[in-house]
Amino acid sequence: MEAVLLIGHGSKEDATVEVLKKIAKDLEKSIEKKVFYAFLDFNSPNIGEALNDIYEKGMKKVTVLPYFLFSGIHIKKDIPQILKSFKKSHRDMFIEFASPIDYHPLMIEILKEKLNRDREIIE
Repeated sequence: MEAVLLIGHGSKEDATVEVLKKIAKDLEKSIEKKVFYAFLDFNSPNIGEALNDIYEKGMKKVTVLPYFLFSGIHIKKDIPQILKSFKKSHRDMFIEFASPIDYHPLMIEILKEKLNRDREIIE
């Protein structure tokens, strides 16, 4: 069975965990694959813990899906290093790394919705 590992940055704000959990759950329903989640910083599980969980469940193929907007240092360096380190000790695991969100036409629709609905007056 193939797994998907959704990775968020993480935050000191507890709500971050609940949001990523919800995204993982809804994505799992949508793609009919087992979706796990992990965080790069601050929150649990971290990427290594989640990969171990996937591996221990017998899933030897995982697509890592970053829930990041841009290809910054975390996407280009930090996460790939973690994945390569895990792969060294789990040679029978097949790991693919998807690209971050970057630009997508649907982002415009999301931004328009936020602009028209989710606002707070700053005084």
